[in-house]
Amino acid sequence: GRKQQEEMTEEEKKQQEELRNMGHDVMNALPKQLALVFRNLRLVQGINLAFGVPVNRTRLMAEVAIRNSKQDEDFITKLKSRLKFEWHFLLMDLRGRLLTWTLWVASWFVKKQEGQMDMSQMALFLRA
Repeated sequence: GRKQQEEMTEEEKKQQEELRNMGHDVMNALPKQLALVFRNLRLVQGINLAFGVPVNRTRLMAEVAIRNSKQDEDFITKLKSRLKFEWHFLLMDLRGRLLTWTLWVASWFVKKQEGQMDMSQMALFLRA
């Protein structure tokens, strides 16, 4: 589970604060409309996860957005756009699966070490 604030070392508190600040900086740099889109996507993903919905609504919304934004283009341009979308979606899916697998391996490694690894070593492991 999560460590309580009192149990964290100063280095761990500093790393946690740096991550929090980095996330705030990124979100503040985004246009407000894009932040709203991200919030909506996370909300839909959370609902899907909570109810165990097998439909990928995020993908459906992206497909509809692409389809409706390209109404007046010819067939070849639509096909190129669709193939580009599928390629980028595949890459995004693979990155997500790789991250999930990496976190699983990291948690297994931590359990195997019986808590002997601190946060800085975990960060170095995930960067590799």
